[in-house]
Amino acid sequence: MTTMEKPAPTVTAELQPFFDGARRGELMLQRCSDCRAYRFPARDRCAACLSLDSTWERASGRGEIWSFTIMHQIYHPAFADEAPYAVVVVRLDEGPKLTSSLAGVAANDVRIGARVRVAFVDSGEVGLPACELEGA
Repeated sequence: MTTMEKPAPTVTAELQPFFDGARRGELMLQRCSDCRAYRFPARDRCAACLSLDSTWERASGRGEIWSFTIMHQIYHPAFADEAPYAVVVVRLDEGPKLTSSLAGVAANDVRIGARVRVAFVDSGEVGLPACELEGA
């Protein structure tokens, strides 16, 4: 059987610092230079104070599962061997939410509020965040 490559996200100029960080194993978040609020995904204006000034800063990479869904349907053949699998929304300790896969946890064992940390997967084209339970 032929192994199919998983689709990779399109790296836009706005998200280049995020993906550069992921390639290095660092979770980078955009942060307002004026009110210091973190934001993700990247955008030109701060939702808290409307400032146009921002920087990219390394985040802790820790948070908790805020929501999740269990994927049973196979929308792309490259994921067929993984179904069912969890897709989680993690509220990072810095505030923004990040959608990610959750490694090493059976789909039925995923729990809201579970503490996770971001690890990184090299997809070949880009580094991608993938969460794992803290302490695992």
